[in-house]
Amino acid sequence: MSLQRALTPLSSSLGPRNTGTKDPVSGFTILEILLAVVILTVGLLGLLAVFPVAMDSGRRAVESTNAVIITQSVEQAIRDGLKQHKGQSRDGRWTYFIFHHDGVTDDYPTDIEKARPGADYYILLPSPDPDSNSSINREQHWDRGKTFVFPESDGLTWVVDDGSGEREVDNGPEDNFRGSPNGNGNPLLADDDADDREVVIENDAGVRLDSYPDIDVRRVYTLSNNFFDEEMAEDFDITDDDPISQYSFAFSIRPAKQDSSLGIQMPDSSSLIPAGELYEVDIMVFRTFREGTRNADPIYRSQILVHR
Repeated sequence: MSLQRALTPLSSSLGPRNTGTKDPVSGFTILEILLAVVILTVGLLGLLAVFPVAMDSGRRAVESTNAVIITQSVEQAIRDGLKQHKGQSRDGRWTYFIFHHDGVTDDYPTDIEKARPGADYYILLPSPDPDSNSSINREQHWDRGKTFVFPESDGLTWVVDDGSGEREVDNGPEDNFRGSPNGNGNPLLADDDADDREVVIENDAGVRLDSYPDIDVRRVYTLSNNFFDEEMAEDFDITDDDPISQYSFAFSIRPAKQDSSLGIQMPDSSSLIPAGELYEVDIMVFRTFREGTRNADPIYRSQILVHR
């Protein structure tokens, strides 16, 4: 045996040992890195796609909440007006009330009897003719009853400020009514707003199937931020970013189908003598409404019954 062979370690003769540790120079391959990047990108894209839907749902939830609060406030103001600020025409035949709520721009009268039919606080009830004692079918009474939309816009020109300056607005050349606002306090002479708009029903192919008349809101009560100081804002160049200023509302009134009868005996559906005691009120809430526009759809609607 040679000296070199004798000095060779036993471990060398047995070959390399497996210590169980990873080679420090090993790592991920390019293919593994690309696969991980693709998976991460797909996951992030899916997550980002959820954000617009969540934001839209949140916006709608906030709008619905604000609209419900506004509707409840308007309902209370209407009921208070009928209870505490109700007036009669000089001949005692017609009923109106003064509407007190944020959004009314005309100055309130010092006396209810001095209320102006053309003012936006003046709410005329579409009462039936008190001189008529003939009976009518209940369905016909409901179909023939007039519908009034408030604030009144028929026969009026009003000034609005949309943030870009003041402008005059009216119902446009399509409006054929040439009478006085609110019929000058007489519902028989006031314009019926139930047919101001034609709603067309179409199928998926765009073929017209049917149509029906409906109200068309041209003017609204715009809410304001009562805590916003306009003089200070002008001095320090501050803008009112409170979203409440973006909301507005309008409401319509028509005789209710469930109206009571002036007949002595209990009436049936074919012998109603309308008493003009019960009315349907449709409250509509809008956001970013541009006055004078046509065919505007509210973000929220609520119908209530009120007693004269």
